[in-house]
Amino acid sequence: MTWPVAQGPHDHLITFDTTTGPLWLWVLLVLGSIAVAGFGVVRPFLGRQGRATVIGVTATAAGTGLLQLLLTEGLDLPQQAALLVLLLLAVPVLVARQRDPRFEKAARRARRAAPVVVLLAAVGASVEFARAWSGAGEQTSSLHTGLVIALAGLSWFAICAARSRPVAVGTHVVVWSLANATTAATAHVALLSALTV
Repeated sequence: MTWPVAQGPHDHLITFDTTTGPLWLWVLLVLGSIAVAGFGVVRPFLGRQGRATVIGVTATAAGTGLLQLLLTEGLDLPQQAALLVLLLLAVPVLVARQRDPRFEKAARRARRAAPVVVLLAAVGASVEFARAWSGAGEQTSSLHTGLVIALAGLSWFAICAARSRPVAVGTHVVVWSLANATTAATAHVALLSALTV
């Protein structure tokens, strides 16, 4: 059976058995979201992470964000903003994998800019979650939009290199809040998908 998973300028079709296919995709989405949110919560207590861990977290966030886009009927964003969110998902993966000395300066700048990106993503995701939970927006698309933005912010947190202790503490507080909201939104999305699958 062919199951349409996204609407837009072009349709994405994924072929699966109707009883197990969508379920496995939703399970992967939930596991990826929870893993990235969990990393955001525990990172301040773990000290410096290895390169493989950072690559794993950023790749999981990017993959889960893309899966989120494939499984939704649309985002509560204009196309230009959706492109920006995709870029925000991709940059941390590139920075984490970067080994070329020619790009070290750009990677260092991205790491230093990460607290600002995390804060902006937290604000954007919070607005979308508030719209979904208050009934101000279309619940499903607002939740999915908030999750994609939150995953981008949590991915940037994985590469974050705050310049000062106050900035680091402030970023940790923002990320703890964002990670908890991401966990709650993931549970909500899982519940909604279980009712429709």
